[in-house]
Amino acid sequence: MTPDTPQTLLRKISEFADGDDSAEWERFAELYTPVIRRYADELGGVNGSNADDVVQEVMIRLVDVLRGGGYKRKKGRFRSYLYSMVRRLLVDMHRRAAARGEGRTVPIDGLEVESGVMDAATIVDVRLRAARHAAAVEHVLSRTMLDPRTVAAYRAYALDCRPAEEVAAAHDLKINALRQIKHRIDRMIAAVESAYGE
Repeated sequence: MTPDTPQTLLRKISEFADGDDSAEWERFAELYTPVIRRYADELGGVNGSNADDVVQEVMIRLVDVLRGGGYKRKKGRFRSYLYSMVRRLLVDMHRRAAARGEGRTVPIDGLEVESGVMDAATIVDVRLRAARHAAAVEHVLSRTMLDPRTVAAYRAYALDCRPAEEVAAAHDLKINALRQIKHRIDRMIAAVESAYGE
């Protein structure tokens, strides 16, 4: 889960132009290193030492941004700003790799796609959409007041792709009721996913 950004922490970091803010940066790094690593993995399949490189590069960029007044709270939440920063960095990394002629594959939704076949920005956008969708599905199925039987039927039918007749029988439902459950939950997921995109 992404932490709420303490605005006082951001203000302290931006005010100490002489570099006397090590305690604040340590707190910031403690809060956001796991978040940046997760974003790097979700958006670009970057983990391990490569994720450490992403964290380091993001932190370096944030020094300039926060001290230069580049982040304005009125323009949006900090976590959205940070997410966009990680996305831009990953796009830059993909473009540099493509310019060097590195024909590596990039995992996208379980498929290995040759990085030269798909534009780097498209790769990251596909990952972003997939991550938003997965988060929306889990939010609706685990954090709403849906009946556990309804959730189990939806998972079996919509996510596990089991036949409607089998799922309806297993959950003592009519096939039409199962389809209505799927339609209703799909709409809930779409609404949550849309909110994530704002």
